[in-house]
Amino acid sequence: MSDVLILVGMSVLVGGLIMHMWVAPASLDSDNPTLESGASLLGEDTLTFDVEAASESQVTIKIMDEDGATVADETWSVAAGDGLEWEFKATEGGFYTYEVTFDSGDGEVLVDVSRQSMIDFIAYPFGILLIGYGFFKRSFEMDEVIDAELDA
Repeated sequence: MSDVLILVGMSVLVGGLIMHMWVAPASLDSDNPTLESGASLLGEDTLTFDVEAASESQVTIKIMDEDGATVADETWSVAAGDGLEWEFKATEGGFYTYEVTFDSGDGEVLVDVSRQSMIDFIAYPFGILLIGYGFFKRSFEMDEVIDAELDA
C-alpha cells in the first residue's frame, strides 16, 4: 500500500508541475488571425496577454463576461519584432471569454492566468502529504521478503 501512496503522490506532483509549466504560445497569421478561449476567474485574478509581432501588426484584445457583455476592448499597433504585455484584472468572479485578433500582420500570443487565491497550488501539498504518508507507512511494513518454491 505504501508504494501505491508514493506513486499517487508523485503523479499528483508531476501533474501539478505540468499544469503550471506547460504553457505554449499560439501563432496567429492571416490564415488564422484570431485566438478565442476563456478562463474561469475569481475576483482579483488576472489574465496576462503577451503578444510578440513577427511583422507590423494591429492587435485587438476583447474580453467578455458570462453574459456576453464586453468588459475590455483594446487595440494596439505593434512594430515588427516588438511585443506588448497587457493585463486584465477581474473585478468579480465568473467565466470570461477572450479574443485576441491580429487585424493585420502576424505573431504569437501567450495567455497566462494568475490566481490570487493560490487554489491552483493545492496539488503540491496534497502530493507531498501522500508521499510523506507513504514513506511513513513503509517504515512500519515488514522488510521480510516473501519467497516461493516451485516444485518441478
